[in-house]
Amino acid sequence: MSAAVTAIISPIALVLLAGASLTASVLRWRKLLGVMQRSTRSESRLDHPLARVRAFFVYVMAQGRLLRWPLAGVLHAFIFWGFLVLLTAIAQGIVEALWQGFQFQQLPGSGAIAFLQDLFFLVVICGIALALYNRLVINPTRFRGSHRGDAILILAWIGALLICMELNYATRIAEGAPEALGQWRPVASALASIFRPLGAGSEALIVLHGIFFWAHLTLVFGFLVYLGYSKHLHIITSVPNVFFKNERPKGALRTLDIEAVMNAESEADQHFGAGALEHFSWKDTLDLYTCTECGRCQTHCPAYNTGKPLSPKTLITDLRDLAYENLAGGYAATRHDAHVAQDPGATDGGANDGAAMWTSGDHHPATEHDLPGHFQPSWLSPEQVAAAVPNDGLRPLIGGTILEETLWSCTTCGACMDQCPVLIEHVPKIMDMRRHLVLDESRLPRQAESALRNIENVANPYGLSQQSRADWAKDLGVSFISDKPDAEYLYWVGCAASFDERARTIAAALSKILQAAGVDFAILGTEEKCTGDPARRIGNEYLFQERAKENVEVLKRHNVRKIIASCPHCFNTFANEYGDFGGDYEVIHHTQLIDRLLKEGRITLDAAKAQEETITYHDSCYLGRWNDIFAPPREILERIPGLKVVEMARSKSEGMCCGAGGGRMWMEEGQPRVNHRRVDEAVDTHATKVATACPFCLAMFDEGISAKQIGGTLAVDDVAVYVARALKDPATD
Repeated sequence: MSAAVTAIISPIALVLLAGASLTASVLRWRKLLGVMQRSTRSESRLDHPLARVRAFFVYVMAQGRLLRWPLAGVLHAFIFWGFLVLLTAIAQGIVEALWQGFQFQQLPGSGAIAFLQDLFFLVVICGIALALYNRLVINPTRFRGSHRGDAILILAWIGALLICMELNYATRIAEGAPEALGQWRPVASALASIFRPLGAGSEALIVLHGIFFWAHLTLVFGFLVYLGYSKHLHIITSVPNVFFKNERPKGALRTLDIEAVMNAESEADQHFGAGALEHFSWKDTLDLYTCTECGRCQTHCPAYNTGKPLSPKTLITDLRDLAYENLAGGYAATRHDAHVAQDPGATDGGANDGAAMWTSGDHHPATEHDLPGHFQPSWLSPEQVAAAVPNDGLRPLIGGTILEETLWSCTTCGACMDQCPVLIEHVPKIMDMRRHLVLDESRLPRQAESALRNIENVANPYGLSQQSRADWAKDLGVSFISDKPDAEYLYWVGCAASFDERARTIAAALSKILQAAGVDFAILGTEEKCTGDPARRIGNEYLFQERAKENVEVLKRHNVRKIIASCPHCFNTFANEYGDFGGDYEVIHHTQLIDRLLKEGRITLDAAKAQEETITYHDSCYLGRWNDIFAPPREILERIPGLKVVEMARSKSEGMCCGAGGGRMWMEEGQPRVNHRRVDEAVDTHATKVATACPFCLAMFDEGISAKQIGGTLAVDDVAVYVARALKDPATD
């Protein structure tokens, strides 16, 4: 074929190829964006633009979250960075197809670009080979239940694309073309030796070059189409998903406009939670498209790791599959039982508009040994799904896609969100579905209902008389704010330290420390009521808001500006959530204040009271992961005479939940219990003591130690209790 004919055909072929690819991609994206637009809940994510740009560079460009996992993280980072470099090769190929006379070698820096293309070809190919080995041979537990075939296809596709690209350069080098820059491409030059025997300028070499050149571009444009049907959609959606990340405080849940819901004219807007896909926001849907199915969330989920019917990964993929299923016409239109029976982990690879399997269990482990604890939860069976589907053929969100038990298994510890490399927000979705169950359907566990009733009737989840709230303070010389209105700090005791005998040791110890340091503080006494945190996490947003408004009014009446909290749940509520109700306070956790008092020399510890123990610290999720307070408790323990501090295998941001969060403190739990697993991790350190900084964590460790009958070798107390034991007696100063 003459050069003149090639110069005419090549641009036409590219335009046709690109046009077909872009048309198919746009049609798919219109459908995907249509799902986002059907959301009945608006959400603005344009605040803090500089922080959003920073997040893009940290989490996308620098692969910040992925690099926490050294092997897999570096592997993925090299593939990602290599692909960015190799985008220049794709651009080069497009320009060469459109402009036959293009002289790449004349561009400034063309040699360096060619060398980087060659280098990263090798890096990415090695990365793909290792990734395939990881999936096919090692096959980590976190991958199980993912779309395995899709992952392998994508890796093979990218590998084929790159090989065609490199062989394109190799044939050009063999032809002696100067624009191939063979001196800058050592790998392609080595491959060129395969083709040199064909002879420079030979018809065979020209044909081979054309095959590799167009195969490369065809695979590129075909890849763009396939992405819209693949889990690798995250290659495109991860950038906006990270950019539109939550910029509110991490520990704050969305505040529901209850009045707007109650006064809504449209029946479609008369819902308090998410009972259907369209009740989620556009950002929630974007999250679904962005899941990489890497399983890091699942690996760190305490519910999943103790055999509960919750996998954060599967929760997201099931919601995404429901969206795809609805795009294809609903359950009836996408059902293919025989295919599922043959390959439970497969998808149709893009058929039926990308709809995935018809049962919530399709992505879950197939045998009991796939789950830690050797316990197989009861996922939705095909029969359950079929029974839940109404006549219109659309599978319901709760009961047909997500089990109620799945939602109640969550401890809201936030480990899933902390680990997700693309910043998916799992917990808010679970909370929205809980709100639907509680406020729209009045369906919740019996024990949780009892706790909510107690909060409503007697202002605490324990169901004890409000008149006994301050009994712990008798004979301790603690002032009430009604008697000491000018106190610098209000000590918010919390329900646990007010009513639970074991947790009262925290309040007594902290009061002793504050008095020794001369801190000016007071308590509300019987005016203090539950902050509403358990109600909000269980799903009763209405009750939470009622309690929040009452408490804000009480604090306003006493002109409170500074609050000490010994409960991380109270701390998080005051610091991150009461602002929506006019409560703007300087909130400090008791470990932060004790750490400050020690550093300022306002309290002194007595070496004669050395506690010769090895101690390990358990991170409360609502103090650590949600509020990034990790150092103060550890620094306090390091200062206490005699204590040797050791860390558990999982600590700080990767610490395991005690199992009490998310209202789980008030619900029954099947075996194995989350707190028992955490006690095992403490035992593994060979420590004799455990320190906590949360009354719920203290209760859960107490129960775990008692259940395992190891009280003779392991004991637990709050950080404040250990400090109070070591305080120097003023008489000895």
